[in-house]
Amino acid sequence: MKKVVLVLLFSSFLIAVAGCSTTNEAETEESSSSYNIDDEFEEAKQQVASEEAYEPESEDVSESSSSSKVSASIGQSQPFTSESGDMIDVKIDSVEKDMGDGDYYVPENGYYAKVNFTVTNLGDNPFEVTAHQLDFYDGDNMKAELNSREFYSDTIQPGKSANGVAYFDVKNDTPDYEVYFSDASWTGSY
Repeated sequence: MKKVVLVLLFSSFLIAVAGCSTTNEAETEESSSSYNIDDEFEEAKQQVASEEAYEPESEDVSESSSSSKVSASIGQSQPFTSESGDMIDVKIDSVEKDMGDGDYYVPENGYYAKVNFTVTNLGDNPFEVTAHQLDFYDGDNMKAELNSREFYSDTIQPGKSANGVAYFDVKNDTPDYEVYFSDASWTGSY
């Protein structure tokens, strides 16, 4: 009788071990079959895109006069206050069509919008400004892509001003446009 119980216990143990190993092999096969190279590729593309869309560690700025959007004309300046209390003044000096250099910088969609701007630091601390803080929309409200040509990035000392240029690859050839810095915008026509 002891032998029969011992054999049954040993058999039960072997069946349990065999069942566990079969389950692990099935899980391994299932997890390896669920691996999808396309998903991995998409994740890598998104990671590269996020690295290319680098935003500087400059301070966020907001419009100082109110929380609603303010629109100005090209040539007018608008004041801003950063979250830390630094004050700057931004002016879009001009916007013009630019056909590129014909060699390395050739717009994909016909022309660049060349945005000339001035930033004045009215605060007490240095302030970092880059072209990434600007957005450009054509007359069809399509956002243009910032181009790296003459990419602007500068630290402006208190009480000083700096002029910058940003190039945007415009998607649609429309006469009207809008340039944004934070919540404020400047409208114009070519």
